Amino acid sequence: MLTKPSTDTFRRNNRFTAAVWGLMVVLLIAVILRTHRIEAMSFWFDESFCLKMAEFPISELWIHAKGDPHPPFFYFVLRYWMLLFGASTFVTRLTSLIPGMLSIVGIFLVVREAYRNQTTGICSTSVNTAAVVAASLVALSPLHILWSYQVRMYALGTALAAFSSWFLLKVLLRTQPQKRDWYFFTLTAIALIYTHNFGLFVVTAQYLFAAGYLLLHQRTSNESNAGTRFLPLIISAACTGFIWLPWLPSFLHQRQLVVEGFWTKPFTWKTAGATLFDMFGFDQAMEMNPIIGLIIGQISLLVLLLLALGRRPGDYFLALTAGLPFVIGILVSIYSRNIFNDRYFMFNQIFLFAAFAVLISRVQLKTVQFSLFGFCVIGTGFLSYHQWLNREADFRLPAIQGAMASVDERRKPGELLLVCDPAIYVSVIAHTRERKDIFTFHSGEDYPFTHGAAAMREDEYLKADEIAQRADSWIWAFDADSYNWKVPIPAGYKLVGENRFPGFRGKYVVRLYLSTSEEAVSAN
Repeated sequence: MLTKPSTDTFRRNNRFTAAVWGLMVVLLIAVILRTHRIEAMSFWFDESFCLKMAEFPISELWIHAKGDPHPPFFYFVLRYWMLLFGASTFVTRLTSLIPGMLSIVGIFLVVREAYRNQTTGICSTSVNTAAVVAASLVALSPLHILWSYQVRMYALGTALAAFSSWFLLKVLLRTQPQKRDWYFFTLTAIALIYTHNFGLFVVTAQYLFAAGYLLLHQRTSNESNAGTRFLPLIISAACTGFIWLPWLPSFLHQRQLVVEGFWTKPFTWKTAGATLFDMFGFDQAMEMNPIIGLIIGQISLLVLLLLALGRRPGDYFLALTAGLPFVIGILVSIYSRNIFNDRYFMFNQIFLFAAFAVLISRVQLKTVQFSLFGFCVIGTGFLSYHQWLNREADFRLPAIQGAMASVDERRKPGELLLVCDPAIYVSVIAHTRERKDIFTFHSGEDYPFTHGAAAMREDEYLKADEIAQRADSWIWAFDADSYNWKVPIPAGYKLVGENRFPGFRGKYVVRLYLSTSEEAVSAN
């Protein structure tokens, strides 16, 4: 016959095992959604820009990153990843796939850490259920799926936000915290703010929570050394600020770039609603409706307020890390340039998903509780299914990958290929077998940073007089008709052919021009 302690241990292990199995199922589904034909879609501008940036030596990469509105950490990671494993489509997209999967694990750990019994260290069934549901929402989120198979920094930033939070909660909430967790928290927080500038908002929320929690703990604790608990937090914050300080001038420069020439529309509640609409994946299944986005925003606000009323440390943490970045993003967008963009809020959206899961887990009526869980998970899964269908349609489009396969078959060595814009050039060279004699046309005026100018070298441009000096018999031109970007071919050339290649991000045209003097010679 089992004694009471052994029975409790058996039940605790059973709950943990069930939660782990639930997480494994979630991760399996997430892998399928994120790897489905991951190599089939062309690199688009943002991905190609990252690949191009990662080609610079470290000393140059730091300098070039100043011309882009993102910190450089992801470019460093991508550079060393490519040096170790190569630059194939699948391999490079693993730099987002792996962090995307880690984000799911991370939010699972955050929920369990935030709500485990601080005395016994045990997680109840409702806590484990909330952790699995939160992981499911991240796994099925169309936004998180999208950026888990594209070579960008958003999945990495999300994983760092999750794991830095886990380390922080471990060191604050456990009765016998490990000093190493302060080190891990500080390192992941630093990596986060060097991955994306929105990481600053999440890290600010983390430090605010830590300060508030330690202050409250000092007032209620009878421990004689309660005051000294602030010292690791102060050291951590000082280290984070000190290591970020060298990037501050570059950050201020990037901020000015964004203020002067960012691509976003002015901030209105309509644009905010559209962002929220996209952020939750409704754009995958229906036409844009900002009203739905604003309703979801109001529901999210209500969830965070209701959660905060629980007055548990985990409640305050989720409310702060989920809500503060939204508040700061709105304020910056109102009083400066609009930075309210769906993918920028991925880092704190995972905590919002966790808040939904935790709040629902507290519904006493089990029928209602499981109905709400089912509605959230099935609804998010329905949107991810439509995203799957949309991706299938995108895969059928040749885009830049198909265009360059055609050009590589027909362009002879030494023939000039002119690309209309740096934003297209970085994708062209990512998909060609031979980069030689491929250039971007330069009109004499600098391209804006939004066109990827930070990833370009001077020797990758050709101006009109340089084209004339070459006196090529043939000129290939790669144009983007959907953006009205077209290479201005100099006088003396005649269009002799063109092929169109539609893509999910634009419509591309490859045009071939023959020198009229060469045509005359051939005729004679």
